[in-house]
Amino acid sequence: MLQIFRDKAQSTFIQAIVLVIALVFVFWGVGANMMDSQEAAIVVNDEDISFQQYQRAYDQLLASYRQQLGGAVPESLLKSLGVKEQIKTQLIQQALLRQGAQTMGITVSGPEIQQNIQEMVQFQENGTFNMDKYKSILQSNRLTPHKFENSMRYDTLSSKGVQAIGDFATNVTDAEIDDLYQQSKETITVSYAEINPATFIDKVTIEENALAAWYELNKAKYKTAPQVKLKFLSFPYDNADTESRAATFKKANDAYEGIISAGSLNEYATLQPEAEILQTDFFSRSTPPSTIDNAPSVQATAFSLKSGELSSLIESPAGYSILFADAIQEPQFPALSEVKEKVIDDYKNDEARTLALTKGEEILASLRTDGNFSELSKNNDLELKEATLSRDNSTDTSNGFPPSLLMKVFALSDNNAYPDEVASVGNTLYLYKFTERILPDSATMTNEEREQFRAQIINTKQERLLIAWIRNQEKNADIFTNRNLQ
Repeated sequence: MLQIFRDKAQSTFIQAIVLVIALVFVFWGVGANMMDSQEAAIVVNDEDISFQQYQRAYDQLLASYRQQLGGAVPESLLKSLGVKEQIKTQLIQQALLRQGAQTMGITVSGPEIQQNIQEMVQFQENGTFNMDKYKSILQSNRLTPHKFENSMRYDTLSSKGVQAIGDFATNVTDAEIDDLYQQSKETITVSYAEINPATFIDKVTIEENALAAWYELNKAKYKTAPQVKLKFLSFPYDNADTESRAATFKKANDAYEGIISAGSLNEYATLQPEAEILQTDFFSRSTPPSTIDNAPSVQATAFSLKSGELSSLIESPAGYSILFADAIQEPQFPALSEVKEKVIDDYKNDEARTLALTKGEEILASLRTDGNFSELSKNNDLELKEATLSRDNSTDTSNGFPPSLLMKVFALSDNNAYPDEVASVGNTLYLYKFTERILPDSATMTNEEREQFRAQIINTKQERLLIAWIRNQEKNADIFTNRNLQ
C-alpha cells in the first residue's frame, strides 16, 4: 500500500515552500503591473507575467546550471533539459498558488513581510539585519524598498498557500506507520548464481562470412577519431606577476595582429623569420603532442577549426596560443583487414555473451518448471550462493549480490519467486530466486523512529495533495502563453 513512500529522500512539498521563498531573488515581483512592460509573456486567470520576469527567472536558472556544471552550458543541453518549459511551469504554478491563497482568504501583513526580510541572510551583518546593507543590495539591483517588499508579499502569499494546502494532509494512522516501518526494515533472502560470459569464449567459432557481417553491423565503434595537423605559436608566461603577464599578452597580441596584417601565417613567417612557428603531425583529441598547450580551451579550438583556418588569440592558465589548421583528417571507417585482430576479440566476446545469455534463459525456464536451483546450478557448473538483503544496506556489496538488482528482488514473493529475465550487471549475468521475506515486529520501533516515519508519511501525503491541487487548478485555469515563448 505504501510503495510510493519508500526511499523518500526529500519531500516535494517542502521543496515547493523553499522554492517560493527562493524565487524572490529570481524575479522581483510577480503580479500584474509590477514591471514596466505592457506586453505579457504569460497570463494566468487575468494575471500578467511579463517578459522581464520570465527572462530574470530564466537567467537565474541558467546561472544555477552553470554553477553546477562548472562553466558554459551548451544550448543543446538546455534544450534537452527543457529549461524554458521549467520556467513557464514555475511561473504559472506560482500564480495559481497565489490566486488559490487569496481565494482561501489568506492575507500577508506588513509585520510578516518585515520579519521575513530581517531574517534573510542576504541582508544580515554578523547575524543581524543591517539596514544599510539592505538598501545597498536593493539599489544595486535597481529596486526600491517598496517594489521589493511588494514582491515579497506576493511570494509570501504563495508560500502560505502551499502551507495551507498541506494542512489538509496531516493525519497519519498507526497502521500506516507500522506498514512503512515493516517495508523499510524488511529483509529478503535470495539464492543466486553468476554466469560469466568469458567461460563461453572457447565455444565460439570464427567464420569469415559471419565475422564480416558482424563487422558491418558494428563498424561504427571502429571509426577513427578526427585528427588535425597544426602550425602554431605559443606564448607561455615567464612567471605569475601582473607585469610579466601583461608583457606576454602584448607579445602574443602583436604577433596575432602581424599575422592578420600579413594576410596569412606563411606570409608572416616570411616577414618575421625570427618568429618561432611550431608544427605538429596529425593527432587526435586523445593523443595531443607535448609541444602544444594541453588546456581545454586550446584543445577545443584545435578541433573546431576548418582546414586553412586561423584561430583567434587563445588564453589559457599557461599563456597564449595562436593556432592554424594546416590539414584536417576526417573520421574514417577502416577496412576489416586493418582492425581484424581487434574485431575478432570483440566478436568472440559478443558471441560468448550471447551463448551465456541463451544458457541463462534455458536455466531460468527450467527453474520455473521444477524449481530445483541447487541441482541445475550443479549440472551447469555454477556456484549457488545465498544473500540476505535489506533496504538499509542498499549499497552494500559485501554479500556479492549487485545492489542495482535490489528493487527487483523486493518485488518478488513466494508466488513469484523468479525474475522475468536473466539479469545483466556489467559483464556478468545473474540468476536469482526469492527464498524468504522477514518482516520486523513493529513493537520494536522506537518512539524516535515512529515520529520519523510519521513525518515522512505526512510529507508524502502533502506532496501528493499539492501536486493534485496544482494539476486541478491548471486544468481549470485560463492560461495564455505568448507565442514568442514557444
